[in-house]
Amino acid sequence: MSQNQRHPVRSLRRCVSSPMRLTAVGLLFIVIGNAIADEKVDRTELPKLADTPIPTAEELFTADENDKEFDWIVLPAAAPEDRTVIVVNPIFPRPDTLKKMAEEYKKLETSKPQNQKEREERVKRMKELQRLVVTLMGDQLTEYSLPMSAIDHILLFEDLILLRVDELIKEGDIRKAYELLLNVEREIPNWEKSVPRFEQLILAESTIRANEGDAYAALALLDEAAARNLQNPELRPRFGQIVGPMIQDAMDKEDYRKVRYLISRIEKVVPDHELVPQSKNRLQQLVVSLLETAEQQYQQRDFPAAAKLAWKASTVLPLQGNEKAAFSRIVARHQVLRVGVEDSDNDKQIFPVSQESRERLTELIEVPLFEPSAADELTYFRSSYFEIWDPADLGREVIFSLRETRPHWQSQPVLTANTVAEALGHRIDESSPFFSSRLSSFVKEISVRSPTQLRIRFSRVPLNIESLLRFPVTGFPQQALTENIDPATANRTAIDTDNAAVTADGSGTSPLPAVLSTRFRKAASDDTGRVFMRNTPEPDGLDGSQYHVAEVQEVRFGSRDKLLQSMIRGELDYLPHLLPSEVDAFKASSEFTTKQYAIPMTHVIAFNPMSDRIVNAQMRRALSFAVNREGILKSIVLKDDTMQYGRPTSAAWHLESYATEPNEVPPAYNIRLAYALRFAAERQLQLAELTKLTDTARAEAKKKKETFDPEKFRAETKVDYIKLPRLRFVVEPEPTCIAAAERIMLYWQKIGFEVDLVKGDQPGEPLTDGEWDMCYRRVRMEEPLLELWPLLANDNSLEMSRLGMFPDWMRQELINLDYASSFQDAQTRLFTIHNHIAAEAFLIPLWEVDDFAVWRKSIIGMPERPLSTYQNVERWIVRP
Repeated sequence: MSQNQRHPVRSLRRCVSSPMRLTAVGLLFIVIGNAIADEKVDRTELPKLADTPIPTAEELFTADENDKEFDWIVLPAAAPEDRTVIVVNPIFPRPDTLKKMAEEYKKLETSKPQNQKEREERVKRMKELQRLVVTLMGDQLTEYSLPMSAIDHILLFEDLILLRVDELIKEGDIRKAYELLLNVEREIPNWEKSVPRFEQLILAESTIRANEGDAYAALALLDEAAARNLQNPELRPRFGQIVGPMIQDAMDKEDYRKVRYLISRIEKVVPDHELVPQSKNRLQQLVVSLLETAEQQYQQRDFPAAAKLAWKASTVLPLQGNEKAAFSRIVARHQVLRVGVEDSDNDKQIFPVSQESRERLTELIEVPLFEPSAADELTYFRSSYFEIWDPADLGREVIFSLRETRPHWQSQPVLTANTVAEALGHRIDESSPFFSSRLSSFVKEISVRSPTQLRIRFSRVPLNIESLLRFPVTGFPQQALTENIDPATANRTAIDTDNAAVTADGSGTSPLPAVLSTRFRKAASDDTGRVFMRNTPEPDGLDGSQYHVAEVQEVRFGSRDKLLQSMIRGELDYLPHLLPSEVDAFKASSEFTTKQYAIPMTHVIAFNPMSDRIVNAQMRRALSFAVNREGILKSIVLKDDTMQYGRPTSAAWHLESYATEPNEVPPAYNIRLAYALRFAAERQLQLAELTKLTDTARAEAKKKKETFDPEKFRAETKVDYIKLPRLRFVVEPEPTCIAAAERIMLYWQKIGFEVDLVKGDQPGEPLTDGEWDMCYRRVRMEEPLLELWPLLANDNSLEMSRLGMFPDWMRQELINLDYASSFQDAQTRLFTIHNHIAAEAFLIPLWEVDDFAVWRKSIIGMPERPLSTYQNVERWIVRP
C-alpha cells in the first residue's frame, strides 16, 4: 500500500487521546467496547482526495491476493477539491453501502412494530443505521463509529479497481484491465458499475485490433459489444470506421462474397446503418453495368467474353427477374465448366511414370479412333468417327465406314478415309515417332476404298480391334483437313506442341504430324490453373437448351481444404476425384450429384525392369509379405475400419475384371516370413560372392600348382560384408500415396531393408532407369490384355530389352498374350500370368479404392458410371 494511503491511518490513531466535542471542523468517533470516548481528528492531517493517487494495478492485485482489501471513506468539505480521505478495512454492506443503509432506515421508519420488544429493536437498529462502523487499516479489533452526515461518499475497493480500469483502457493496456474487471465480476457479479466498463473495454480493444490490421477480430468484438448493449452510442460510428474500409478493400479486389458478408454483419447489428444502403446500391449498379456490357459482347458474338461478364455479375448479387433471364440466356450460349484440381502445371517432375493429370489433359484434348464407353468384367468401346466396322475373312479383314456428318455437339472435325489411313501409316512406320510395334505386328495392309471407307487387313486376327486402335488421328493440317482447323493452333500432342523430328539425312528438321482429332484446345495456363476451349464451336441459331460445355476451366488449389470450401460455396462445378472419407458427406447433400467410376483405382508398387537391384525373387517377395495391406488401407488410405470403399487386391487390374484369377488372394501380411525371405535373399548374394571367391582361389592355386580344398576355403572365408542393396523408392506425388508409402517404409525397415523414399513431385527431368528401383503408382487398367506389358516394362514400346528382370518363361507368356486365338484362350493365359506375378512378386499389388466424382446439380449429361475424368464432356450441359 502507498505511503499516502497509510498516513491517514497513523494520524487517526495518534489522535485517539484527548476527548472533545464535535465541531464544524472536527470529527467524532465513538469507540465501541467497554468504554466510550470522544476523539477529535485533525482534518488537516488527512490527505485530500484530489491529491491521493489511485492505487496501481499491481497494488490492487497484491491486496486482493493477500486478503488486504481496503475502502476509501471520503469526508465532505466546503470545496470539492478539499475533500479528504480515510482508508479503512472493507466495510459492509457492499456494494452501495450508503444507499442500502438509507433504504433500510427508511423502511424501518415507516414500519409499525407490534409490541414493545419490536419497538426497542427498531429504535436500536435505526440508531445503528445513522452511523457507519469501521476499522482502520492494520487494526481489525478496534471499531469506530462514523456519523452518516460526516460522509460525502464511499469508494469501495471495487470502485478503486474500476477507476484504475478506466486509466488502463485509456493507456491501451487491455489485458490488465480485463483481469481487474474479472476480479470485480467475481466479487460482485453483473454490477451496474462494471457493465459499462466491459463495454468500453471491448470497444477499445476493437479499435486496437483494427489499427493492428486484424479487422475480423475487431468486428467480432463489435458484435460482442452489440450483444451486451445494442443502444451503446459508440457502436454506429465504430462499425463505420472498421467495416467501411473492409468493404472498400473487398470491392477493389472484386471479392463480392466478402462484401455481401460484411453488409450482412452490419445489417444484423445495426439494420439502419448508412453503410448498408450505400453498399447495396453500389453492388446493384455494378450488376447493371456488367450485364449491359455482357449484352453488348453477346450482340457482337463474342460469347466467351459475354459469359465471363455475366458470371461475374452473378457473383456480385443474387440475380432476380430480368437480370436472371439475361444471365441465363448469355451463359447458356457459352457454357463454362469450372473444375477443381490440385496438380501443378509443372511438366518437369522427376516422377518417371505418366500421371493421372497428364492422362486427364490428354483425354480432354485428344479424341482417339475408339474410346471406352462402359465397363464391367469387360470394357466396351465406341467411336466418334466410324459408323460401321464389319469384320470379314474370319476377322482378318475389317471394313471401316466413316461418318459423313457429325452432331452439332461434337467438337472434333469430320475426317476422311485418307486422313485415317495416313494416321495408321504413322503408327506402323518404324521411322515415325508415333510407331506402335504392337499395331505393326497385326496390320498387314491398309487401303482406301472411298473418302468414307477404309479397309485394314491383318496378318493375324486381333481379339479386340477397338482397344488396338485407341489412338488419335495425326497428320498435317494443311494437307489433311479443310474444316475449321487453324494450322497455327493445331495440337502436336496432348501437352507438348514444340517437338520436331530430324530428317533422314540429319541435315535439318521437319515438324511432327499434328493431332487432328481434337476435342478441346488449351487456351491459357498459369499458376492459377488452365483454360480449354472447344475446338469447334457449336453453331449459332440453336435453342438455348441445345448448347453444351464450350469452355473448361481447371482451377488449381494449393490445399484440399480450400478446394472443398470452393466446391461447397458454389465456386466450382466439378471435382474429378473425392477422397474416400469425403464421399458420404457429398452423397448426403442435396446440392451435389456423386457418381462412382466404373473401374476403381488400383495402387501398386511396380519394379524398374532395368534395375539390377531387384532381380532377386526372394527379396521382392519379402517386400510384398512385409506390407500390412489391411492395416494401412484402414488407417491411412480409407480412414475407415469397415473398408467400405476399398479392399486389398491381388492384381494390377480391378478384381471384377475378366483377367482376375478367382482363386488368387491378396498376399497376407506375415512379418516373420518376410524377414526369413529377406535373410534368404541376402544369403543368396553372399553365396554367390563366396562361389566367385572360391573360383578365383581355385584358379590361383592351380596356377601355383598347389592343393586346393574348396570346403576348407568356404569354411574359412567370411562374406558377411555382402548386404542387400539400398533401394530407391519413388512415390507418385499425391498426399495419400506419400502417406501410405511412408508407412510401408516402416514395415520394410523392421525386417532390415534400407530404402530411400523419393517424392515424385520434385522439379527436374523424369528419373532415368538407373535412378530408381521401385515405384508407388496408381493405375486404372481398362484392358489388361494390352496394358499389362507396358505396366511391367514401364514403357509403351514393347521392347524385349525392357523385360530383363523377368525369366524367359515369363517373357514368353507376355508375348503369347498377343497371340491368343480366342477370348477364352486369352483369359486362361491371363490367369496363369496372374498366378506367376503373385508367386514371383514381379509386381506388388496393394489395394483398390473405389473412385468417386462429384458435380453440382446444375451439371447434367454425365455418364452414370464414368470411366474417366472427362468422358463425353462435350455433351455435358451447365445449367445456370
